[in-house]
Amino acid sequence: MEVSVNDKKDFTVIKFNKDRLLGTEAAEFLNKVMTTLEKGTKSIVIDLSSVQYVTSWAIGMLVHAFTTSTNRRVKFALSGVTKHVHEILSKVRLDKIFTFSDIT
Repeated sequence: MEVSVNDKKDFTVIKFNKDRLLGTEAAEFLNKVMTTLEKGTKSIVIDLSSVQYVTSWAIGMLVHAFTTSTNRRVKFALSGVTKHVHEILSKVRLDKIFTFSDIT
């Protein structure tokens, strides 16, 4: 399984268990996000600590999850973002949109 879910007391962590996000994991990821939202969570943290590389398709799925969560008034944050991934997000100015957290 490329995506795992861990429910904590006040938030849910969705973690990618691979080093490259190519976007091929979009269906599984978005299914986990939707299931988490349907449970009524108030905060989602996406753990990217294992991820070293992302494609534009993978960035798109993160933006989709962010938008869907925000539209449902659910807090959304990225955690464990590596330097390289942060640089990519900065280039497309998503570092100004996403919230970054150290919680995992």
